Amino acid sequence: MKFIIRLFTILGISFLVFSIPSKFLKLDFFKIKRVNIKGEPKLLLRELTELGKTTYNKNIWDLDFKSIEDALKKDVRVKDASIKNNALGELTISVEEKELYYYAQIKDKIYLVDSEGIVFGTFNEKEKKDIPLISVNKEEDIKSLLNVLVLMDDYILKELVSQIYIKDKNCIEIILVDGTILKTNEEIKREKYKVVETLYSELIKSKKVEYIDLRFNDFIVKSLGDKSDDR
Repeated sequence: MKFIIRLFTILGISFLVFSIPSKFLKLDFFKIKRVNIKGEPKLLLRELTELGKTTYNKNIWDLDFKSIEDALKKDVRVKDASIKNNALGELTISVEEKELYYYAQIKDKIYLVDSEGIVFGTFNEKEKKDIPLISVNKEEDIKSLLNVLVLMDDYILKELVSQIYIKDKNCIEIILVDGTILKTNEEIKREKYKVVETLYSELIKSKKVEYIDLRFNDFIVKSLGDKSDDR
C-alpha cells in the first residue's frame, strides 16, 4: 500500500514538473505585442511590414528568430540585419539596406548596383543620385567595368564620370560629365588615371577635348579646338 501511495506521489510530482512550465510558457505574457522596425528601410518596407504582422501576437517560444534573421541577411538588398527580443512582448527588427553606388543599364532597363557590382534593385526603388552609369549587355560584365572604376577611387576624376561601357574587346570608353571620352582597357594601371586627371584638368582650361586615349605609352589627345572659338 505504501508503495502505491509513493508511486502516485512521484507521478503527481512529475506531472506538475512537466505540465506547469508548459502551460506557463504559453501564457499571453510571452506573446509579441509590439514590433519595432529600425533602419528606415525602403526597399524592404512591404516585406518587413508583412513580417511584423505575422509575428505580432505570436508566442516568442514559437518563433525561430535565427532563421528569420538569416533569411533577411540572404536578401540581395540587405547589407546587415538583426532581430532582438528586447523585452517580453517587444520585438525589434533592424535592417541596413545596401547603399547605391552605381546604376547599371542592362539592355533597356536600369538597375541599382552596390559597391561590389551586385544588382540589388530597379531604378525607381531608390532616391535618384548623381552617380556613374555602367552600360552592359549582360549582368556578368558589370564587375569588369567596376574594376576599371575602382582604379580611380579617391581621384577627382571619378567624380566626373558620367558613363562607362565596353566599346569593343580592346577598348572601354568612359564618358565624363562634359562629354570628354577616356579610352582605356583593363590593363591600364591606377597611376595612369592620376596622370590623365592632371592632363585633363590642364587641357580643358583652353581646349574642347573630344577624347584622351590612355592605351598607349604616350597619351593620344583629340581636341575639338580652342574654347575661345566659341566667343
